[in-house]
Amino acid sequence: MTMTSNIPIDQSAPPPRHKMAALTFIGLLAPVYFIPQLLSQLLPGQTLNVTIMAVGIIVALMNYAIMPVLKLVFRGWIKPTS
Repeated sequence: MTMTSNIPIDQSAPPPRHKMAALTFIGLLAPVYFIPQLLSQLLPGQTLNVTIMAVGIIVALMNYAIMPVLKLVFRGWIKPTS
């Protein structure tokens, strides 16, 4: 949507991809490091099961906990620029 004096900026525009990629990187740092380590201690020698469980847990955390919080915290920064 173009900006004129009477037409507002389209608020439904998605955030810039590079900013969402940066938030995803930040959000994945801790879970990717800690979750597989913890699961491998609980299930020693079960690499495939640990990997499957770790990926499932990380995806769920990213979708329902980490990204919503990061988007809220960084809401001013991720706004699309016109």
